Amino acid sequence: MSQRAANRARVVGVLRERGAQSRRELAVTGLSRSTVRSVVDELIEAGTVRERPAPKDNRSAGRPATLLTLCGDLGLAAGVEIANGVIRAAICDTSQELLLHDSVPMDDRTTPEAALERVNALLDDMLHGLGASRGDVIGVGVAVPGPIQRNTGLNGRATTLKPWVNVNAATLSAKLLRLPLTVGNDANFAALAELTWGAARGLRDVAYVYTASGIGVGFILNGALYAGANGTAGELGHTTIDENGEVCACGGRGCLNTLANADSITQKLRRSHRDRLTIAEVITMAQEGDVGCRRVIADAGRHIGLAAANMYNLLDPELIVLGGNLAPAGEILLGPLRESMARRAIHAGEVLPPFIVGELDEHTVVVLGAAAAVLRDAEAFPLPHV
Repeated sequence: MSQRAANRARVVGVLRERGAQSRRELAVTGLSRSTVRSVVDELIEAGTVRERPAPKDNRSAGRPATLLTLCGDLGLAAGVEIANGVIRAAICDTSQELLLHDSVPMDDRTTPEAALERVNALLDDMLHGLGASRGDVIGVGVAVPGPIQRNTGLNGRATTLKPWVNVNAATLSAKLLRLPLTVGNDANFAALAELTWGAARGLRDVAYVYTASGIGVGFILNGALYAGANGTAGELGHTTIDENGEVCACGGRGCLNTLANADSITQKLRRSHRDRLTIAEVITMAQEGDVGCRRVIADAGRHIGLAAANMYNLLDPELIVLGGNLAPAGEILLGPLRESMARRAIHAGEVLPPFIVGELDEHTVVVLGAAAAVLRDAEAFPLPHV
């Protein structure tokens, strides 16, 4: 590869990973300003990169900056989340603009084959609505709950969708979806979404705590996703909080999932509140002042804070982000969580990292991250004119 081609690839790589950037922000490539300017001009002329105005910021005086982004007509990237009770999907263009997202309900007992056929139907409907076809899709990212074993590709026993345990999601998805794909854990993809579009933009070391049927963490370490040697990094929900506690689905006792996931929170209210509440209803009632609902959410926050302190002591992230179905609880959960974490974290006089709610919606964060994984995969999906 010539030096000029290498420079173009470096600029395109940053735009793949970070989305729209100013010329000044492209300094992260390590290229000089004059080289960035020359490379950008070449990519614009080739139709790979385009300019667009930056969002208006009323706090800034003067002319708004111009941002550079990959052209959006180079193909479509799809993201799919196969979750407990629902299948979600999103379609983005190569400029990282979300074009459409949708979902369909799914019974947790649905076989993987039947679930993927529903994915096929959902993607076809969405593409038809965009006036596009499967030939326009450069790839699809498929997110599943629980760890994926790196050596075998099988979903581990901690997977909350039990029909998917010991299933090779990548092999089966490739066979049934008939599209280029990448398969990953839901928390990892959610972390990638916040890195690309949300609260973690521009950061290098981030932990994204994703709450759904289980509690997982997506780690961004040194700017890249970290899944561990066996693919099980981030299973925060299976951190032991009470070694004599309730038996978890994984076979352990007193896992965080048995104390702080959505199911455990709602179950604690069945005797006092009689009705079988959803986690969304519990959060709404807590925000309206229901003391029982506030108590169980606060208790969950304290348990998550204990597990997060252990995570922080090991990895020292610069930011911790909360997403998923507990995120709408906001400070009702985060206040006790931060207090619990602060009591246990070894921070050597340094300020603990912020622990905040993510910027992206719980219903789209995973599918956006799955699409982002497609757009980042330069080897599988090379762009023209680079």
